[in-house]
Amino acid sequence: MNTTDKPKAPAVLLIATFDTKAEEALYLKEKMESLGCRVLLMDTGILQESGHATDITRHQVAEAGGSSIAELIASKDKGRCISAMREGASVLARKVFEAGKFQGIISIGGAQGTDIGTAAMRELPFGVPKFMVSTVASGRATFGPFVGTKDIIMMHSVADIQGINFVTRRVFDNAAAAVCGMVINTAGGGDRPSPRVPVALSMLGTITQGAMRAIKLLSEKGYDAIAFHQNGTGGIAMEDMIRDGIFKGVLDLNLHELGDSVVNGLHASIRDYRLEAAGALGLPQVVVPGSINYAVMGPVDTLPPEMRKRKYIVHNSQLTLVRLSREELTKAAILTADRLNKAKGPTHVFIPLKGFSYPDHEGRAHWDPEVNAVFIRTLKSRLSPAIQYDELDWHINDDAFIDAVVNELVRLMNR
Repeated sequence: MNTTDKPKAPAVLLIATFDTKAEEALYLKEKMESLGCRVLLMDTGILQESGHATDITRHQVAEAGGSSIAELIASKDKGRCISAMREGASVLARKVFEAGKFQGIISIGGAQGTDIGTAAMRELPFGVPKFMVSTVASGRATFGPFVGTKDIIMMHSVADIQGINFVTRRVFDNAAAAVCGMVINTAGGGDRPSPRVPVALSMLGTITQGAMRAIKLLSEKGYDAIAFHQNGTGGIAMEDMIRDGIFKGVLDLNLHELGDSVVNGLHASIRDYRLEAAGALGLPQVVVPGSINYAVMGPVDTLPPEMRKRKYIVHNSQLTLVRLSREELTKAAILTADRLNKAKGPTHVFIPLKGFSYPDHEGRAHWDPEVNAVFIRTLKSRLSPAIQYDELDWHINDDAFIDAVVNELVRLMNR
């Protein structure tokens, strides 16, 4: 790799398939350099040599991906080619970043380029500027898999990325200004760490009242509580950041994604390691099964007949909150206990006997203490004796309940 760094000037890694996007990549490079950033070029093209020098060549990318350009071309297997270049780009991006060679990353491309570019971005820590200019950042095809749980900005290219014209020029100019602004801001001290101790907190709209009080109390005690929405992605983003060593403790107030996973609801966890990271690292964690007793399904008129017989709430025209059955809650309790039983650090489970969410309250649509009791009995019987367990005669959004769980987390963290 030819990386001739100039001291002080922040650098951006630009990933592109130079066999088809050289003109566009070089225009973007020139624009970023005019804005005060150095630029490292990574070529992930396969078909042919571009004739342009890059800091990381396509041959190096292929080798890092476990193959060679000659082998990939000979295979005539496009899927294999993309997979190898995706793996190689990810490995090299992480390696070069850890060596301190760049502070931000940008990529341009269609479906193939987006797949490769965002895979490399997902290898980088939270807070590193990540910018993808893509032809597939809109439309019916979801781009959630491209972003994953990372802070990646997806910018729709509007026109195809073929040549420099009045549309692509404006798109690239804006993209260059955005990524350079972020990188220069970070290099200038804009990314200042909080003086407070970071704590991860899970929540959902149906426990907003309790979560807001928890954040306030933790702040008053010197903690910086970062809330993660349990919509299928938020909990896994929290798990990933816990694994990255960002947090010192976890207040897991909401396990909705686990309950949704039992019936494959719209908020089911996108990965299967929800509720595992804190335990694996031995972090102090306080766990509450908030919102675990319902699933988020589609419009009410699309529900199967069996689900329409259950307690449900029409949240809006697109989402219906459907109560889980006894059998489904049993599965959710087993899943919760089995994952918590792996914990290596102090873990305390609290059960709010008067309801797990706003609608799960006496006099409201989801109230069903007998079915909740099935979950509670199963969880309690399956939990390891090493895990502390308490049932409190409050609702999850009651001030007294939140005060108790926050105080216990602080106690565990200070122990």
